[in-house]
Amino acid sequence: MKELAKYSGVIVMIIGVLILALPFFSGTTNNTNLLIGLVLIVEGFLGHLYVNNMKKGTIVSNIVWAIILLVVPFFLFMAMKNLAYSKDEFALYN
Repeated sequence: MKELAKYSGVIVMIIGVLILALPFFSGTTNNTNLLIGLVLIVEGFLGHLYVNNMKKGTIVSNIVWAIILLVVPFFLFMAMKNLAYSKDEFALYN
């Protein structure tokens, strides 16, 4: 589970790619599918950066990440980050 948590951002990106690819191959592409796929790919990329950033972070940096990650995904990625790394691993980098 720890290894899966490290790749949670990549999993979100793959879901975004599937949302883009499946309507394309079925011939029913519309702007809604494109927008949802784009948001998921960008969120997955930023979430992957956040989860694998080994700095613990301050209140201000967590607020900035929450704004960038659109608040709700921030809490999901923060939980994955805490699941992926132990307190000892954070202590090595902080």
